[in-house]
Amino acid sequence: MPKSVAAEDRQASLDDLAFQAICWQAELEPMAFAPAALFADLVDHELVLPADGPFSTPCFHPELSPGSPREASFQALTQQHLGFWTAAVHVNGLLADKQMMWLARRSMAKDSDPGMLDNMVAGGLAAGESLEQCLWRECWEEAGLSPEVRETVLMNAGLKALRRIHIQCIEGQTSPWPYFRRERLFAFSLILPPDFLPSNQDGEVSAYCSVDREALAQLIAQSALTKDAALVASLWLQDEH
Repeated sequence: MPKSVAAEDRQASLDDLAFQAICWQAELEPMAFAPAALFADLVDHELVLPADGPFSTPCFHPELSPGSPREASFQALTQQHLGFWTAAVHVNGLLADKQMMWLARRSMAKDSDPGMLDNMVAGGLAAGESLEQCLWRECWEEAGLSPEVRETVLMNAGLKALRRIHIQCIEGQTSPWPYFRRERLFAFSLILPPDFLPSNQDGEVSAYCSVDREALAQLIAQSALTKDAALVASLWLQDEH
């Protein structure tokens, strides 16, 4: 890894960042966009077949399927760098009176946005996991929301689906490793029982704080929240008081 890199601060495009489109077998629409160096590795490992002519596009190996010997288990970051569509759940955790909202402070050990404020719950879908499974798993791991609390929330109609947010952008434009990000954020709100206090279970959160709408608006203006968290948290500001 180079000790220092001079990066030009300007808008980037898929062309000048040398992304290579990859299709799935006979489909014409690209399934992923891979940086040139990563594309070469995928070809070397026989996970991608190179184009066989000027009118064709590289495609994933036809034997690359779930459960096959060629199956590649991509972690979330690898999926992003390949340009695959990924999905994540984000939860606005509201206190019982709905006038305050919990925010989580990301652990300093996190690879991305360490120490920044985040939604009370935020995490990506694992392979083969449903949206509902991901929601409740992340609620437990990141906020200690037990099955008993979950039942209380559901019994009181405290779960609300807010919005599906589609993100397509080039991240890290001023770094030596930019990547094409395509992600769907599924935003929810939870009205929590009066005695509930979030408690992290997976080490990804260092602390929690509760804020009212005015304080949240100030934090968003100060860029104290991650970009994704700000998008989801701002939905609470738009909601009726």
